[in-house]
Amino acid sequence: MAELEDVIYGPESAFIIECIEITHSMWPKPLRYVTNIADGITVIQNGTETFYEYAVIKVDRGSTSDDLDQKISISVADLGLVVPDLIDKILESNSLERPKVVYRMFSSLDLENPIKIVENIEVTEQNTDYQGTTFNAEAEKLNEVGTGLLFTKENFPTLVGFY
Repeated sequence: MAELEDVIYGPESAFIIECIEITHSMWPKPLRYVTNIADGITVIQNGTETFYEYAVIKVDRGSTSDDLDQKISISVADLGLVVPDLIDKILESNSLERPKVVYRMFSSLDLENPIKIVENIEVTEQNTDYQGTTFNAEAEKLNEVGTGLLFTKENFPTLVGFY
């Protein structure tokens, strides 16, 4: 509890730093962007210095929570020359792998330990226009495909007690 009080009542003012990382195995390097540091920022990830460049980004975390139903919408301006080429690489190879997104929120006072991390989400939708690119990223739907069998007492006689 003393650490929280030190941050709140400490001599330095803290602010939130939002970092977005978008990766795909076919891309030469990950896209890493920070929303509110004009010169970019270097943070420590897994003991390694990692640079995030500045981009005009709007992040809508929507109903992001600690359960498996996470979704983020990311609008990135001025990427009309970068993103379409990367998407074309995926389409030309007929890859079914989707780009992965990691959202990290840091305090300006601690660039080693993120306050919040949203990971294991993938790009499900992407739109590009003259203003930029908008990504929707959400957790993988693991239970979308069913067996096609209905849970009836004829198919599963042991369910009779639950009717």
